[in-house]
Amino acid sequence: MQDESDNPEECKVCISHYDKAKRRPRTLPCGHTFCSFCISGMIKEAMLACPTCRVQHQATSATQFPISYDMEAIIRKLKILQITSVAAVKQSEGFTQLQEREHNVKLLTSSLRETMSQLDQYEAQLESWKREHDDIIERLQDLEKKNRSALKQLDDERSILLYQRQRGEDNLKRLEKIQGCFTTAASPLETVSALDESETTCNDVEDWLQHCRAIFPDPTTLHTSLQVRDATRRVLDGAVVREEDSSQQEPPDPSSTIMEKVDRIAPVLSVESLRRLEGSVEALVGSGRVVAVMQYKDGPPCHARVTLYRGRPHLHALTPHPPPPGAHLMQHDALMASLDPSCTLVFLELGWAGAGEVVGRGRRVYIRLSPHTELAQNFRLLCTGEKGKSYLHSRILGVWNKGTEFEVIGGGDYERDDGQGGTLLTTGELRPRPEYQRVATAGTVRAMHGVAVARGAQFSISTRDCPNREWHWAFGRVEGGLEVVRAVAGYKRIREVKVLDCGVVLPV
Repeated sequence: MQDESDNPEECKVCISHYDKAKRRPRTLPCGHTFCSFCISGMIKEAMLACPTCRVQHQATSATQFPISYDMEAIIRKLKILQITSVAAVKQSEGFTQLQEREHNVKLLTSSLRETMSQLDQYEAQLESWKREHDDIIERLQDLEKKNRSALKQLDDERSILLYQRQRGEDNLKRLEKIQGCFTTAASPLETVSALDESETTCNDVEDWLQHCRAIFPDPTTLHTSLQVRDATRRVLDGAVVREEDSSQQEPPDPSSTIMEKVDRIAPVLSVESLRRLEGSVEALVGSGRVVAVMQYKDGPPCHARVTLYRGRPHLHALTPHPPPPGAHLMQHDALMASLDPSCTLVFLELGWAGAGEVVGRGRRVYIRLSPHTELAQNFRLLCTGEKGKSYLHSRILGVWNKGTEFEVIGGGDYERDDGQGGTLLTTGELRPRPEYQRVATAGTVRAMHGVAVARGAQFSISTRDCPNREWHWAFGRVEGGLEVVRAVAGYKRIREVKVLDCGVVLPV
């Protein structure tokens, strides 16, 4: 039971506050005080046992015990003190709440002003966007008009072409008829007649040929079509349209053939035009606007850059991204089909701190692959990324036999980059062959682990000549950039060297 000094305003039995109704404090002869209600409940058989000290008292009613007026006085003073304390606390809390409320109102006012300012700015931005959309709609409508006009010009050009082609067919029939007359001429008169007719016909045909060369193609029609198509594609791709002045275009050479003039005005990219690499096609490739596209099965669209270096087109490794807006597209498989398997030239662009920029961001090593071998084919696939995997961003793993005639650098773990990966992509006839053996000269490229399928794609490149020795599992040799390989072998932090780019050199 609690000590009586604890909460003196409460009865120690029912733990209720004393009051002036049925719970008035009454003091027993033993000196302990309890409420009237509890005392009445504790009287049994005219006896009451004090809950505190267990002294027995004779009693039949609670009124037999005197009211503790001193206790009531104490309780009154306690209540006054509590009320005073509560009032002070409430006053203090009220002041604090007032300050907090005032602070909150200031914060809300500031936030409201800021939000209103933001709404004003947003409204201005919305109006700006609306104006942009209006401008875009106007420009799209203008583009639609230009497309319809270009289409009309192309239709007119085609109508003229069809008419001239019909004249050409008629002229062809006349020439065939004259050839028949030459064969069947049986008299001098018929011969003279055939000669006269042939002269007239040949003059007409020559005039027709000159006329066709003069009127086809119509530069204005082709320039208009090209510019409108390019502008429309740029709009659809989200690029900025820049109007070009067709008057600045260089007029075509009158002596050029029809298709040469067409190609000069609107370059037609093809494997053959890329192989010739003349005029507009060379300029287009040199500007970096040509990409080869490929769609992996159940995968994202991919593209590979086609660039020009030292007069030769380079096809870089495929990356899993759609082609950039405005790019001129070619089919990747068509370019790969143009490669000569007997003399394929691939490249690795290596980069490390302080390497210096020779090409792009790194330094290139050109490797001529052995013809018709599975290891060479695997290496080419990992240079071009045709199978979805490539050496791109893989590390050089280390240098072995450093300082000796057997010194080599190694890399090619495109899967794990720790030397434990690099699965072969091709698993054809992987067996020892005479083609895989060659004299151990500097620049020999070979499979570092032979044809172990799990790590067969890892390669090594020798840095020195090794007289009277042979390398096994060799499938290529460095044709350019051996100094880069040797620089890598001499680099202290060789595992920082990465393949920044790779690909294949296209034939010209």
